[in-house]
Formats: sequence, C-alpha cells, structure tokens
Amino acid sequence: MKRKTKSRLLMLNANSSQSVTEGMESELAVKAALLNIVIDYDQIAAAPEAIESSEDVCLAHMLVTKHVQSCNYDAYVIACFCDPGVAELRALGYQNVFGIAESAMHVAANIGSKFGILSILDVSVERHIKQVERAGLSNMLAADLALNLGVLDLEDKGLARPRIEKVGRKLVKEFGATSIILGCAGMGIHRQWLQELLGVPVIDPCWAGMVMAMATLGENIKDTKIN
Repeated sequence: MKRKTKSRLLMLNANSSQSVTEGMESELAVKAALLNIVIDYDQIAAAPEAIESSEDVCLAHMLVTKHVQSCNYDAYVIACFCDPGVAELRALGYQNVFGIAESAMHVAANIGSKFGILSILDVSVERHIKQVERAGLSNMLAADLALNLGVLDLEDKGLARPRIEKVGRKLVKEFGATSIILGCAGMGIHRQWLQELLGVPVIDPCWAGMVMAMATLGENIKDTKIN
C-alpha cells in the first residue's frame, strides 16, 4: 500500500532580515495552512539586511543561486521582488524555482485589464519594467510608481500607509490600474487594508509565488511505501 507524502516548499527571503521573514510567514499563515504541503521559511545570513541598490541585487542573484543549490526541496519561492537567482537556477536545470514578481505579474494578467506596481524606490522601477518585458506583459502594465521608502520602513504602518495610499490611489485614478501588485516581499502586511481602501484586487507577490509553486507540486508528490 502506498501513501502520498507531503511535498516540501522553501519560501526564501533573499535578504538577511529575520523580521521580514517572520512578517512574511505571519501574513501567509492562514492561507498556507490550507495547503497540503510542508512550508519552511528562511533568509540568507550573508545577504544585506535589505535588497535595494543595484549592488544588493547583483549580490542577491549570486547568494540565492548558491543557497538553493545547497538545499533539497520540491520547490522554491524566491521572496524578493527582483527575482534574484531565478533565471540562473533555471539555466542550471531547476524547473521548480518561482520568482514572486514574475508570479504576481501573471496572476495580475489573468485578472484582466491593466495592473499597477507599487515599488519601494525609484531605482527599483527600471528593474521592474525589464521584468515585465521579460514576462511578455508590457501591454498590461498601467504604471510602476515608487513609494521612496526602504524595505524595513514598510514595517512601520504609521510611516508607510499614508504613502501607500497616495501612490495606490494614483495608480488607480490616474493610470487606470484595475489591480495592484505590491512590489516588495515585505509589503504583504498592507494587502488587505489597501484592497479594502481602493476597491481593486491587491496582490501579495509572496502568496502569488506560493500558488504558482503549488500548481506544479500537485503533479510531483512523491509516493512512499508503507511497511
């Protein structure tokens, strides 16, 4: 007699901030509990505390690639919006690695019409535009606007929410976005609040990445024999 074992998924925070990792886990906990998989959360100790500059991004690509190669999971979600290491790992033959930005963009595209992206910094916008192009979704991007807040600033609701509301309303009212993508793994704590405020779907990219991974894990659950 055989039984299906639970697949194992790693949600990997590409920076070294444990508070970001814990915030992601807390935000996803209720929905993740509905999934019949084992989910681990981790961060990269050697990485910067926040991935913001171009130098940070280059380092993250290398560190994520090395970290995944040293692990043994059925699937990996890279919880950083620049999707570090995803292309490199796929080039090495990994077919089970999912970037949260790419995943969120495809979820938004399936909602229909145009999506907007809430970025953290102006320097992030150019990177995101290239990511949208690589995903083949440029015609569906309403706009990508920056909050000009750091990753760790997002944990301060009193500081972050006035800017998130202002930029979110601009994406909807001035640029015609019919859905909003939160452009940082640490922004999920604002998803439900912003969705209720704006009245349009707001996508947490970490959840989008997890859902994309689940779509493949459903066909890759291992069988083991019961003695």
